[in-house]
Amino acid sequence: MAAERRSTGFFTPFTYGSFLVALGVALGALGLVLSVLAWRGPRMPETWDQPSPLGGVLLVAAGLLAAMLGHWLRSRHLVVHRLTPATFLTPDEERRVLEAIREFEHRTSGEIRVHLETRVRGDVLEAARRTFERLGMTATAQRNGVLFFVATRSRRFAIVGDEGIDSRVPDGYWDEIVRVVSEAFRAGRHADGLVEGIRMAGEKLAELFPRREDDVNELPDGISRN
Repeated sequence: MAAERRSTGFFTPFTYGSFLVALGVALGALGLVLSVLAWRGPRMPETWDQPSPLGGVLLVAAGLLAAMLGHWLRSRHLVVHRLTPATFLTPDEERRVLEAIREFEHRTSGEIRVHLETRVRGDVLEAARRTFERLGMTATAQRNGVLFFVATRSRRFAIVGDEGIDSRVPDGYWDEIVRVVSEAFRAGRHADGLVEGIRMAGEKLAELFPRREDDVNELPDGISRN
């Protein structure tokens, strides 16, 4: 059983941002022209109303706001897409995630790992399963390993649980965890998403696979990267 967050669609924040910047420039230019005409243009006949500069000023203000919003969207998109496995978490955030993993493994005999990949092509679940096996996560005694797999540049995410877990949890068990983690990721709160997802998984595994007195740590607890 596994689940994923699909990558974003064609219309990215960069696309919307570029449109807003162009719109803002156009509105600003139009507003400036109208303001100049209102202040310095030819006087209208007495029977006509002289154009007010207020309309031009409002257009300039609207253009400035649109350009600022567009620039913010473009900048946010570029920051997100520059993320790498090395920059996905700050040092403080990484410590928080590692602490969440330790708390998870104090409650259950299950094993959990976080893996950060640069990008994936094709099915992210297949990539996550391959990584699950490559990291030796099928070697646990009760087959109760869990992998949080994140492709940072591709902006895709998957959870893979081993067969010992999947044989005991209901269909769709991972969906709520994936939803919570994905919402945090979309907001740029990467550590919050991982910490909360690990906590949610730990609650269930503590019921199914409670920690025993003779429990040993079967897998490394660090965050792997590729």
